[in-house]
Amino acid sequence: MNSLSLLKNPILQRELISRLRSPKALIAIALVAIVSCTLVLMRWPREATIDLVSQGSIQVFRPVAYAIAIAIMMLTPAFPATAIVSERRKGTLVLMLNSPTPPWVIYIGKLLANVLLSVLLFSVSLPAIFACYAMGGISIPGNIVPLVLIFIGMAFQYSALGLWVSSRSQSIDASLRWTYGILLGMVVLSIGPTVLVGKLSGLKAWIAQAMTTLSPIPALQQVTGAQGQSQSIGISTGWIEFLIMCAVSTLGFALATLYKLQPTMMDRSRDAGKVIEATQSSWLRRLSYLVDPNRRKSGIPFWLNPVMVKEFRTRKFGRLHWLLRLIAGGAIVSILLTVVAATGTVNWGVDRIASSMVIMQIGFLLLLGPSLGANLIASEVESGGWQLMRASPISPWRILSGKLLSTFLTLLLLLLATLPGYVMMSYIQPAIGGQVSNVIISLLIATAMVTILSACVSAYSKTSAAATAASYAVLLVIFAGTLLIWLGRGNPFGPVFVERALLLNPAATALAEMKAPGFETFQLIPNGWYVGLSICAAGLVILVLRIARLTRPD
Repeated sequence: MNSLSLLKNPILQRELISRLRSPKALIAIALVAIVSCTLVLMRWPREATIDLVSQGSIQVFRPVAYAIAIAIMMLTPAFPATAIVSERRKGTLVLMLNSPTPPWVIYIGKLLANVLLSVLLFSVSLPAIFACYAMGGISIPGNIVPLVLIFIGMAFQYSALGLWVSSRSQSIDASLRWTYGILLGMVVLSIGPTVLVGKLSGLKAWIAQAMTTLSPIPALQQVTGAQGQSQSIGISTGWIEFLIMCAVSTLGFALATLYKLQPTMMDRSRDAGKVIEATQSSWLRRLSYLVDPNRRKSGIPFWLNPVMVKEFRTRKFGRLHWLLRLIAGGAIVSILLTVVAATGTVNWGVDRIASSMVIMQIGFLLLLGPSLGANLIASEVESGGWQLMRASPISPWRILSGKLLSTFLTLLLLLLATLPGYVMMSYIQPAIGGQVSNVIISLLIATAMVTILSACVSAYSKTSAAATAASYAVLLVIFAGTLLIWLGRGNPFGPVFVERALLLNPAATALAEMKAPGFETFQLIPNGWYVGLSICAAGLVILVLRIARLTRPD
């Protein structure tokens, strides 16, 4: 297929035009342009000179690069994660697969449409990037070209990831949840094995380094001149290795997606059933009822919220086996980090290991919290269940409290699963006992913020997919956006502005309490607690008013 016929791809034209007409895409493009240009203008020199050796431009170039990378991570997977599953739910996927258009043409059209939209997204920041070049200190072949290639590789990799997850999902919100979960693992968790192995050699070290190439963080640090931080923990990969892994993973995701796009894969065999005698089946039911774990449960006690019980019994992550898996996973990772600190496998202190545990817990909250909280109200409105709740004798406050508790308790159990690691650290170094208590309070506030803000977004959304995407965006702005401001401390942001911005982030409060690298000079307690509780209270008031409006008779 030549370039001319590629541009005539009907799927490409339809997908690209429909997304460019979306107001959300235009708003995202405008925000990226405004943020990138603002970062440069705040540090633009007043003198009409350039400095070829100063680090002033690289200190501006670094937050601009990270800001664009975060925008690509947040916005690029959203469209492909819903591309195939939405076609399946509307019934148009089978029509396309049985048309004369081959499946690989359909896939290329959807992939390139999203990649071109991502290229347009970061192309509006090129004036800001070249403004950094005009300030001196960075070069086109050494900094700008590798950065653009990294962005293109991220666009291909995350678009292919979203299409692969979408081809295997049955609902839009589940596709978004799994896509962002896998993305979090690729970006952050893939660095974990290298951190544990350190600078050792052997097969394990090679596998750990190969997993590190899935993350764009080492590549961005190399391009922006911060590779010393990566090398201190044993990471030796750069942007070239990342581009190679992008090509390999994109090809793998493409082959897996094309396998699912075969027309024969759309056919589902159904059980024809069998005819049995009524007498035998009735006796079998009577006997199996005595030991059947799925028999009818007892009634809900009067002191339990029925809405909360309903959420736990119908939600996937509310079931007992999923809760046990989440709790066991968090406990194992926290204890493993503590063992690393105790045995000296990595030349880190207890404070840095505790900071890693804080980041792990916030990652779990940002992964599960929006997907749970965003479906509290929006899924009921979308499915029509909210009308049944309005007609029930249950009060609006009881409905709201039951839904919030179902999410908060799930996240709280996940948070409590990591407490054994903190207990062991307090035993190893008793002096940090007070710091651990303050960190736990900060994480409790973060859990409440994630629950309430996700529920607020859900209350104002008509579909669960839109609520899930918006919840991830809002929480990433609060938790990752403030850290982006912290990354630009000194240039272009002053210390007072950085500290006030970090007050919005309970994770930053916990990191500052543990004296994590870069947070030693910030004193965020108790002001960070007050700001977090104020955000929770304001969100709760907005949520109560919205629920009162939704439950009002028509």
